[in-house]
Amino acid sequence: MNRKIPSPLEIERASHEAFQALWEQGQFGGQRLGLAFYNHFRLHRLTDQSVLQGLYEADGERARALIARVFLIR
Repeated sequence: MNRKIPSPLEIERASHEAFQALWEQGQFGGQRLGLAFYNHFRLHRLTDQSVLQGLYEADGERARALIARVFLIR
């Protein structure tokens, strides 16, 4: 079986750090980490949502692990 492995999605380090600062300040009104990340970076605009499966619902360490697996922070 020949499956194509998707390329990682990229986010600029400065943008990711800005998100983290907002998260630490509690700027996302009680949202789960995955939901806040998804909304902040407007990931609903991506055509292929399959790589994001589970991120919207994830929180804490699970969300961090999914973000690290799917996104390349540059």
